[in-house]
Amino acid sequence: MRFVLGIANFNKNYGFANKINSKNINLILKEAKKFKVKEIDTANIYKKSNKILSKNKYKKNFLINTKISIVKGNDYKKKIKNEIEAFKKNLNLKEINTLFFHDRRQIFEKNIKNIIKYILELKKKKIIKKFGFSIYNKNELKKILSLSEPDVIQVPGNIFDQRFLNKKQINTLKKKKIEVQIRSIFLQGASLKRFYPLKDKKSLKILTSYWKKIDSINLNPLNYNVNFLKKFTSIDKFVVSFENENQFKDLLLCFKKKNKKLYNNGFKTNYTKLINPYLWKKI
Repeated sequence: MRFVLGIANFNKNYGFANKINSKNINLILKEAKKFKVKEIDTANIYKKSNKILSKNKYKKNFLINTKISIVKGNDYKKKIKNEIEAFKKNLNLKEINTLFFHDRRQIFEKNIKNIIKYILELKKKKIIKKFGFSIYNKNELKKILSLSEPDVIQVPGNIFDQRFLNKKQINTLKKKKIEVQIRSIFLQGASLKRFYPLKDKKSLKILTSYWKKIDSINLNPLNYNVNFLKKFTSIDKFVVSFENENQFKDLLLCFKKKNKKLYNNGFKTNYTKLINPYLWKKI
């Protein structure tokens, strides 16, 4: 299994993860290097996290992936170029490893075909190495594949949210030589920590059932979730975030252990309010 290190929580609380101090950041990056993690996942909007990364001595050991904001209007070339150049300058990069679009509205912009064409030109010029889309639902994936075949598709996937974890669907992307990355593998910590702020009946029912299962088998929830994720051998990379280096070590140990047949498919849900953290604040 290959991991991509997410740094959204380097300077702010993210999901259930607390922001982390500079000492822990150093230890996490050092540990990531030790275990041959090669990529960091960030975004232009993570300005403080990127500033911290830019000054870190371990940054040079990683390839950097970033996500850019929605681009509108006929001057899209200038906007994209300026955003890329500013990002490269801030992190002192010669090349961006993977450039993602992650605002779903971008996919349905009228000029998206021209934007993709321009991105491919940047790729030929080696300003970026790969381009991709970070998406949220199957309609977005369908639209993307009707427009182009990106290098990378990044999607959510976890024990609750299995919309993109269909083996047939994954294999279809692989046949097109599209790299598949899975993010939100612990639903921003909701599958690892018992406390949960959602109060609507459906969410509570799903989560209560989940924790009853965890209690009945007396197993660490991290082990339980990793056993589930390891089934998907076609996944290229998992995007992960940590508060400290010990969490990283624990995850790696779990992935190295032999699988146990403990997975219960009863937690699979399409209930958007639960599986889309963006909507949590609206519940």
